[in-house]
Amino acid sequence: MEMNPSPLLILAPAQPHAVYTQYIRQFADFGVHFSFGEGWSLPQELPLDLDGRLCVMLDETRREEFSREPVASRLRDFQARGGHVIWPDLKTPAGGALGDLLVRHAVSRAINTAGLPTRDPAMIARMQAVDDAALVAACKGSTADELGQYIRMGNYFLDPVGMWTLPTAIEAAEFFGEPDLAAPAWEYIAKHHLQIDRRPDFHGTQHFLDYERETGDRKPLEHLHALCAAANPLPKLWRMGDVFLNCDLQVPEGADPERPPRRLLENAWVWPETNLWVGETYATVSRFTGDSRWLDRALAHVLGADRWLFEPKSALYWHVGRPNGPDLRSAPWARGNSHFLWGVRSMLNVMPADHPRRPDLYALLQKNLDGLLRVQGEDGLWLNVLDAATVDSRPCSSASSQFVRIYARAWARGWLRDERIPPMVERAWQGLKTKVWDGRFFAWCVGTAHGISRQTYLARPHDSFRPARSALLGAWMEIQKMRAA
Repeated sequence: MEMNPSPLLILAPAQPHAVYTQYIRQFADFGVHFSFGEGWSLPQELPLDLDGRLCVMLDETRREEFSREPVASRLRDFQARGGHVIWPDLKTPAGGALGDLLVRHAVSRAINTAGLPTRDPAMIARMQAVDDAALVAACKGSTADELGQYIRMGNYFLDPVGMWTLPTAIEAAEFFGEPDLAAPAWEYIAKHHLQIDRRPDFHGTQHFLDYERETGDRKPLEHLHALCAAANPLPKLWRMGDVFLNCDLQVPEGADPERPPRRLLENAWVWPETNLWVGETYATVSRFTGDSRWLDRALAHVLGADRWLFEPKSALYWHVGRPNGPDLRSAPWARGNSHFLWGVRSMLNVMPADHPRRPDLYALLQKNLDGLLRVQGEDGLWLNVLDAATVDSRPCSSASSQFVRIYARAWARGWLRDERIPPMVERAWQGLKTKVWDGRFFAWCVGTAHGISRQTYLARPHDSFRPARSALLGAWMEIQKMRAA
């Protein structure tokens, strides 16, 4: 018997089940204390004494077992004393925004019915106590599985692949001295680089340089260059001064991108996501071809978009920017801030070390750091809406892990040696560990279109994202490099 039994008891399912696991993650996300052992193992048997418990979660497929005596009597007595028994509905859609919403509602009802304490210090301490080595072991070697999911979905060089899986696989091969860890990434690039002409918002292209260096095969880079040269630029977006406008509207054949129609200029906007492909792809093409105009174009956009999106008082990026500054009907969405900074990071990765505009990019990292430090939570994490109250917005493991990867690298590579970075990153890592179950992140805010309502961002659902092991491992590796530096 436990000396101080946890308020919630979750028994292991008969067989691993995605929906049952989703319930576990939601209880953990709320910070409800339940017991688990090494390797995130759960107790198998109902204890003889349920005193001190408020709620028990059981697997529906074990119902016959729990209906036999003496277990059945213990459960009846527990309920007669006011204890709550929850049987997760295993027919709920597994994963995705809908599954997250339905399971979260069910877990919320259970918490309220049973009176379970949330944000329990004992649960936070227990999750932070999971050994980093266990997390790393759970994440290594997951690249092939993650990439396979995106091949089946038809998503290629977009947000998940370009920001998470490819860079983590390539960096892990070098970090651990295990070349085979990158093998799925090289295979993926070789087979799927031709897919990048399907959509305009691709990124992950800087890893074409890694691929060429590793294999000697220049075909992906040559394909990328041909696309950019043909579209000049790709995608063919309207431009207002230095800034690419309204990413949903591409320039029709025969029109001049530099002369947007009056109606479009009256509703001109930009969002941080454009930085992903401009910052990365143009810098990559410039380095591959030796033509500095591509990098110049990227720098002009990023610095121009900064003027549209950055709100000086909060030192944060809003998700919709206008020529005269952020559209304050939107919000400082955490993932939007990480998207903007990821474009900056991508440019710094590949542009020449002596480029005269590098200090301008360092300055962007510096001023957003000031804002992020002001809104970092006590738990080390950042909320979906950065300036919201904790009761209104959920912590976002996606954005939080990206801020770790960006600023730990900035410190390690000497881009920004602000003494506040290491403690910020270390606090964030401790917070991220409270959003991990079985080596996989949860509390991952799903992507969103731009919106002109703050509620759009406050209401974003969460998911246990497919490349979550790459995200966790990528953050951990950057922290190790920061510590070494």
